[in-house]
Amino acid sequence: MQKNTARGLICALLATMVWSGNFILSRAVAQEIPPIQLNFWRWLLALICLLPFAWRHLRADWPAMLREWRYLLLMGILGVGLLNPLVYKAGQTTESLNMALLVPTAPMIIMVLSRVLYGEAITPRRLCGLLLVLAGVLCVISRGDWARLAAVRFTAGDFWALGGAASFGAYSLFMRHRSGDVSALGFNVATFVLGLLASVPFVVAEMICLPPPTMSPTVWCSIIYAGAGCSTLAYWLWTVAVDDVGPVRAGFVYYTLPLFAAVQSVLLLGEEVLWAHLAGGACIVGGVVTATLPSRFRG
Repeated sequence: MQKNTARGLICALLATMVWSGNFILSRAVAQEIPPIQLNFWRWLLALICLLPFAWRHLRADWPAMLREWRYLLLMGILGVGLLNPLVYKAGQTTESLNMALLVPTAPMIIMVLSRVLYGEAITPRRLCGLLLVLAGVLCVISRGDWARLAAVRFTAGDFWALGGAASFGAYSLFMRHRSGDVSALGFNVATFVLGLLASVPFVVAEMICLPPPTMSPTVWCSIIYAGAGCSTLAYWLWTVAVDDVGPVRAGFVYYTLPLFAAVQSVLLLGEEVLWAHLAGGACIVGGVVTATLPSRFRG
């Protein structure tokens, strides 16, 4: 048991480190390849990597996939078609550290959506956590300049990043409806395929309306990193982590993502870490932990 716990925490940490690099690459190639095209090639590569492992499950999953195609399409649009294009779009106008701080607000979005859609109560502890996260978000997007809040002059990328968090929050919320008739690998293949198909019209529109991407070595490396790393390797590591230590403990490790993103953004992109990042990040992490930490862990 102790060995499995150590393995689970290490896997969660490695997965988080890999995912944090997604914010760096989105910033690094923001002006070289449009966001929807980058996302499309990323998930196509991830699908190619996943198919050899999922192939034997697909025949058994096929009848259930046909029954649940509407649900699978929705999850494909949220998890594949929307999430990362919004993050990549954010990378055009905001810093990678801002994105890494704002995207983990998804648990708060899940809580609000649960209240709106399912009538789940927001307890005082959860409300306190929500207020802390809101304060952290305002601190991050204002860069600590409260006059900017009064003038409502935010960086557009901050809102794109929050849109990505909302997409991930909705995706996570609707996971509760996932049927056990479709295996985990089958579910991922189906959502990858449907999300890619739903993206095709927008990829074509982007190709027509925007200049062609600069397919530099940096762009190719980014696609490989995002597809094979973030979408395939990190997913496998996270699955092992959740199996070994459970989603709650693995989730606490995930909140170290801004730390890894901050180190990488300073070393690789030369971005400046402001006091507003530190204060806002502390509020966001503290608020999420306050709202999501089970009662038996408190005190």
